[in-house]
Amino acid sequence: MVTSTDKCPTVEVCVARARRLSARWVCGRGLARREKLLRRGHIGVLLLAAVSVVAVGMTAFGQLSGQFGLDLVARRIPTTLTGEIALDTPSEFAMLEFGIAANLDLKVDCGFADLVLDAATNMAGPEHAVVIADVHFAPMALFGAVAENLHLIGEMWFAVPFEAVTDVNNLPNSAVIPPGDPLFVTARFATSFEIAGFNAKCLFMLQDINFPNPGSSFAPLFYRAGDQDFGVGSILTTSWSSPLGSSVSLTLGFNASQAATLIKGYSASGRVDSGECTADWGNYFLNGSIGGIRLCDVPMGGMALTDAQFGIAFSVSTTQTLSGTLDFSAKVAGVGVGASMTLFKGLHTFSGLNLSGSFGCFQYGVLLDEFKLASLSAGSNVPFGLGALKGTFGVSATGLERGLTGLSARLTVIQGLFSAGTSVAFAQRGADFGFASLGTQLAFRIPPGTISVQATFGRYGMTRASLSMGVAF
Repeated sequence: MVTSTDKCPTVEVCVARARRLSARWVCGRGLARREKLLRRGHIGVLLLAAVSVVAVGMTAFGQLSGQFGLDLVARRIPTTLTGEIALDTPSEFAMLEFGIAANLDLKVDCGFADLVLDAATNMAGPEHAVVIADVHFAPMALFGAVAENLHLIGEMWFAVPFEAVTDVNNLPNSAVIPPGDPLFVTARFATSFEIAGFNAKCLFMLQDINFPNPGSSFAPLFYRAGDQDFGVGSILTTSWSSPLGSSVSLTLGFNASQAATLIKGYSASGRVDSGECTADWGNYFLNGSIGGIRLCDVPMGGMALTDAQFGIAFSVSTTQTLSGTLDFSAKVAGVGVGASMTLFKGLHTFSGLNLSGSFGCFQYGVLLDEFKLASLSAGSNVPFGLGALKGTFGVSATGLERGLTGLSARLTVIQGLFSAGTSVAFAQRGADFGFASLGTQLAFRIPPGTISVQATFGRYGMTRASLSMGVAF
């Protein structure tokens, strides 16, 4: 959101941005003429994938379910009183700019497999289409034990490249990168199972490592199929939990990281490493943790240290030496106590002592750094009922150790098909403490449809309003 502290762009900056965007589209349109057949091929693959999901499911006498949604979003364009000075002036009436988006989620249950289609489009055109096939098997014998929840999951992602920009109104926006064709982004194949408390999942990815991040700016003027560069990577995740609550987990990755793969309107954990290989057999990372290791209760005079447990976490990679943390938690007279310390990497450091507890309906948290009060927060969440009307009221405060720096309150009510919620927040701005935001939401649930209206107001007026309509079937 834009605040009063943001600087308005100069005329030269606005002209440069306009020329840059115009150059992109001129270049993109020229490329589009020369690559007409290639574009049609991408769109044909996208449509074929979508139709195949439904057609195959129907052929297998599957059960179709899903939901369709339509969102209308409006936000205020900064009000300018004169033509010479681009100054955002709070006003009762203002111009609005709108965004419209539609999304479709389809699921075909074929008994032995689930076929899923997730697709979305907005005012700029198509966003993404993700096709998922989840094949699940009945429990089977494996190494003398019974393997359960065995899944084989395949995914195909198609998306239009977007980037984050700042428009002429100095507002954040999202723009298509010319020529704006749907492109194949990644294929993901995963297998997972559970056996005797042991869980394992292996993810293999073929991914375009150059595909633009929709949340950041993209320097080149265009992005097309010839600019793609595909790489492969894999991540193996294992974990085990004991009946006593302790757990062990390991994650091993080759030419991959646990960062999210992002396309416009969709994301998932895990992505192919785009960096250069620093080892002959490729990059790697290894993360592990051992947690929930319980200790005996320790008497402390008239009190006792109870529910004590500790855990260790470590990580190492091609570019990072071994590092880790040691975590400890317990309770003393009903007050939660926690602390952590770095291990392996350089000088061991102590992060401080965390205390948490409650007084009636109030919860609080305290951080002691070198046995000095570093932060203090408190909050309360109280449910209530007035006949058929049910609701919850909550309040939280932060920065109590040096004067109030944050305060928020929220109220939610539900009655039958109607629900409403509102929240207000106050925050520290420099040396002043004052109003920060107010949000209100109303929702009507009339099966199979839902209508939701939401508005958010900031210190300088409305920042965002939305109308969402959805139908589930």
